[in-house]
Amino acid sequence: MAPVFVTNTTHNVGGAAPALLGVWIYFNLIVNTILLPLLVATFLFSSRTKRHPTLVNLCLAWIFSGVYSLILFYAKKHVGPEPSRSLCIGQSTLLFGVTPMWSVAILMLFYYMTTAVRCGPTKTAVDWWKLVFMLAAPYIAQFSFSVAALFISLSHPERVSRDFRVLYCALHYPKLGFAMGTFTLIMCVGIVCLEVHLCLIAYRNACGLRKAGKCANGVDYQFYLRVLIFGGYVTFGMVMNVVSMFIPRSAAPDIYAATAGTAVFLVFGTQPDVLSVWCFWRREPEEGPSFSYIDKYAFWRRVESPDLRKVDIEDMPPLPPPKSREYMTRMALENSPIIEITKPPPYRLA
Repeated sequence: MAPVFVTNTTHNVGGAAPALLGVWIYFNLIVNTILLPLLVATFLFSSRTKRHPTLVNLCLAWIFSGVYSLILFYAKKHVGPEPSRSLCIGQSTLLFGVTPMWSVAILMLFYYMTTAVRCGPTKTAVDWWKLVFMLAAPYIAQFSFSVAALFISLSHPERVSRDFRVLYCALHYPKLGFAMGTFTLIMCVGIVCLEVHLCLIAYRNACGLRKAGKCANGVDYQFYLRVLIFGGYVTFGMVMNVVSMFIPRSAAPDIYAATAGTAVFLVFGTQPDVLSVWCFWRREPEEGPSFSYIDKYAFWRRVESPDLRKVDIEDMPPLPPPKSREYMTRMALENSPIIEITKPPPYRLA
């Protein structure tokens, strides 16, 4: 959302303000408040598309940001005269904590993915108390910055206006904006570090499987590609955050914030199992039983279940040693069927 170092940008965007406002409303309305709720409902209610709570929480964070961004649109105050002071303070307060909420939610998702890859598919990646903290952390960050923005807005109501950012009501308070931008930047650096670590783990796993002659088994290359794309978008968001801190008149951070939900939907909403649920009229090809354990219970969509611990390969008995060649030859001769070949009677002409 990037409402940091906000200044009067009406003269900066000029005649492009209506077009930028249309882009802002379109992406927040169509993607953040329609498509992403559909994706979350698919994750929650479809038995074929179960996802880890950190991914669902990430989508919920973007849904909340979409609702906050459209407060003026819902009140029909996005154009025309300046909105009421209470409405403007309410939107600016909620939006001030959106960027920290995004960054923490993404950090928790990447942390879980890295932990899940390292512990394997049959282990519990995180304990329940740690999972509760991971799910609550984004909203704690959002609440903290929103409360700070609320106190400042009530103390200095003249610093809150829609004219500051044109697209939404924003608070012009550089010190708090710099604190929020610094916090978001630190979270983004942590996300990039986890992304690099995850890529290194994926590369080592791929090399190990290739040496073992199992290049195509157990490695979901499509998932890693999606993670790289999403990580690249997060890295670009870190650049936009720096731009918003040093070039406050730029409209680029706002456009990035409007389209960020689209990236989340395209990365996680176009996976084959999700598309198969949405395209329910298409008949799925019948397949035989699959022996791929990792593909069926992939860590990025795994819900922790105690049933997975029952099939730990470490608890299985060792394979018997191979028999000698003489033993195998003798057993083959003893168990082979005996076929008697008799001489046929002579054929006589009538």
